[in-house]
Amino acid sequence: MLQHNRVQHILVAHDLSPDADLALQRAAGLARQTGARISLLYVLDERDAGSDEQQARALLQQRLQENGLGQLEPWIRRGQPVEEILTQAEGLEADLLVLGRHHKGSSQGFAGTTLERVMLESRAPLLLAITPAEAPYHRAVAALDFSRCATRAMHCAWELLGEGAELHALHIDEMAEVHGPDYEGLSLQQELFDQLIEDIQPQLPDTGALLSYSLHQGERNNCMDEALRDLQPQLLALGSHSRGELSSALLGSLARQFIDNPPCDILIAR
Repeated sequence: MLQHNRVQHILVAHDLSPDADLALQRAAGLARQTGARISLLYVLDERDAGSDEQQARALLQQRLQENGLGQLEPWIRRGQPVEEILTQAEGLEADLLVLGRHHKGSSQGFAGTTLERVMLESRAPLLLAITPAEAPYHRAVAALDFSRCATRAMHCAWELLGEGAELHALHIDEMAEVHGPDYEGLSLQQELFDQLIEDIQPQLPDTGALLSYSLHQGERNNCMDEALRDLQPQLLALGSHSRGELSSALLGSLARQFIDNPPCDILIAR
C-alpha cells in the first residue's frame, strides 16, 4: 500500500519577485488551514558579490509580517538556487515545497531551468502557486493514471482541501478520436479505474472534502482542455516519474505546456 505522510511542514522558496509573494500568501493560508509549520527560504546568488543579505532579510521580514507570520525568521543561504532549495527542503524535512511562477529570460525571479530542476529532483511535492490566495482551494483536479506518483499527487492535493471542497480524479484512456470510440477498451479501463479509486479512497484523511471522478476517452490534449474548461479548478495535481519525466502514461507532451502556461496552481509529486 502507498505510504503517505501528512503535510506538516511547508517550505516557501522566495526570490523577492511579486510572483513569489503570491506563493507565500498561498502557503500562509495553507499553513493556517492544515496546522502545518511554515519556513521561508531565500538564496543569495553566489555569483553576485554585491548581494545584500541585510536588505534581503528586511524585505522578507516585511513579506512575513504582511502574511501574519512576523514571528518567523527567514532562512537565507548563499549558493546555487537549485542546490540550496533542494538541500534545505531535505534538511528541514519539508512535506511541501512552494514556489512562484518562473520567469524565463528575466533577471528577476526563478529561471525556467531552476523550476524544472527543482520539480524533477525534489523529494517533497512541489506546489507552483501562481494565483492570488483570496480564498482556500475549493475545486481541484488530479490527473490520475495508475502510477504511484500520480496517486501521491492526488493524496497531497486532497490534504490541501477543506470542508466542502471537491477533488475530481480524471483518467484519460488515450486514443485517436478519428477512429471513433472503443467501447470494449473503455469498459476495461473503467473497471480498472473504479478499482483504483476504491483502493485510494480509504487512505484519504477526513478533511471534509468531496471526491468525484471520471474517465475520458480520446486525445489527451482535447480531454484535458475540456475537463479544465468544465471544472475550472484552482489546483491541478500531476505525477512526475522518478526518471525525471512527467507521467507519460497520462500527460506526455502536456507537461511542458502546464509548466510554461499553467492554467491554475500546479501540484507535482514524484
